[in-house]
Formats: sequence, structure tokens, C-alpha cells
Amino acid sequence: MKTTVIMLTLSVLLAISTVNNAFAGGAIKIGVDLEGDHDVSGFGESGSADVDMGFSLSGELFGSVSDNVDIGGGITWQLPRSQKDFEGDFYFIPFYGMVRLQSSSGKVAPYVVGQLGYNFFFGDDDYKGTGIYAADLEGGLYYGIGGGIIINDNFQIEALYSVNNGSAEILGYDFDIEYSKISLIFGFIF
Repeated sequence: MKTTVIMLTLSVLLAISTVNNAFAGGAIKIGVDLEGDHDVSGFGESGSADVDMGFSLSGELFGSVSDNVDIGGGITWQLPRSQKDFEGDFYFIPFYGMVRLQSSSGKVAPYVVGQLGYNFFFGDDDYKGTGIYAADLEGGLYYGIGGGIIINDNFQIEALYSVNNGSAEILGYDFDIEYSKISLIFGFIF
């Protein structure tokens, strides 16, 4: 499964670089995901744990609708991360559509961005468990909102609040999982 996800991600990034001529541009980004929250709820109960800092890699394609509006899509690969005081690592891989509104163009162009999509949910054996107690992880809704600046049409700095949703089924019981975080993102626009 992990090999399939890696191949899918590489294929999407390759597609981003080869079909760029049909779009106004694209971006390759690296994000520093600050400590976040991992919330679990089910059967009227809920719990929360802090998540350690992590890193993410993203690729996006976008086209201009007008001088100040871009639309497009992207994929983000979160490197595995862990919860404080809990064993195991987890990560999400969201695929999303996006809208970016720029207030101006030039040497420094501020913008706001919204993202909406679906994410796949993964965890190692320590996170999911093993044997009959192993959880079956399912992805869910992904969304994010943020803002940033584009510098000299080639570099971007962004702050993004995003939420990854998923679920886990253990012994026939379903639990909702939400991972929320703030990311500081640095990107190269091509």
C-alpha cells in the first residue's frame, strides 16, 4: 500500500511538471506543521492529544480566472508524525481544489487561499494496532484556509490552518478522527 501511495504521489508531481503549459503556473512547497491537535470521538466520548511538529511536501497547479483570482488543485504528502505520550506515527495525504485571491501583483503580492478536498489516512502498526485489535483507517474531508505573500512571482510564504478528517474502525466500533494544525509554508512557483 505504501508503495502505491508513493507511486501515486510521484505520478501527480510528474503530471504537475509536464502539464504546466495548460495552466498559468504551479508550485512546489515545503511546510513546517506546527504542533497540532489529534481529536478522537465516538459513542459520546472524546479525547484529544497534542501532535509533535511535522513536515509536509506539496505540489499545486493553478490557472488564472482573472487578474486577481486563481483556481487549481494540489496534493500534500505529510511525513509521518506522532502524538505526545502515545506510540505510533500517522499521516494524511490530501488531494484538494483551491481558490487563491490576490490583492495585487508585482514584487510582493499578498493573497488569501482556501482549499477543499479529500484525504487518505495512514498509520503504522504502533498507531493502528495489530492482530484482531488493528484499526481499519479511512480518509475523509480535508479543508484549509490561509494567507501569504508571493515575492517576485517565484517565491511564496504562506500560513495555513488546515483540518484532516478520518475514521478508524476497531472491532466493529467506529471513531471519528480530526487532526488540525497551523503550517508555515515556503514555496517555489514555476
